[in-house]
Amino acid sequence: MAQNKQPKYRKFLGFIYVGISAILIYTLTMSVFRVIERRQDYAALTEKKAELEKDKAELAKTVELLDDEDYVVRYAREHYIFSKDGEEVVKLPESKE
Repeated sequence: MAQNKQPKYRKFLGFIYVGISAILIYTLTMSVFRVIERRQDYAALTEKKAELEKDKAELAKTVELLDDEDYVVRYAREHYIFSKDGEEVVKLPESKE
């Protein structure tokens, strides 16, 4: 009779071990997917950082140019249609080229 109880107990332990193994494999798989996703996010953020640093450099250059009075006058005339006294400004439509 002792022989009959022992195999049932071992089968039960076998099911428990298989269940725990399945949970561990699932957890490991999900961790791997999260790591892959984080690496993709990191690559995208690194690319965005490079773009933002480029934009920052361009803006710094623009700020530096805004200290030059001649540049400010030329910029205002080009973008905001400012004119000198007695001067008439005509805005032409942009070409499609």
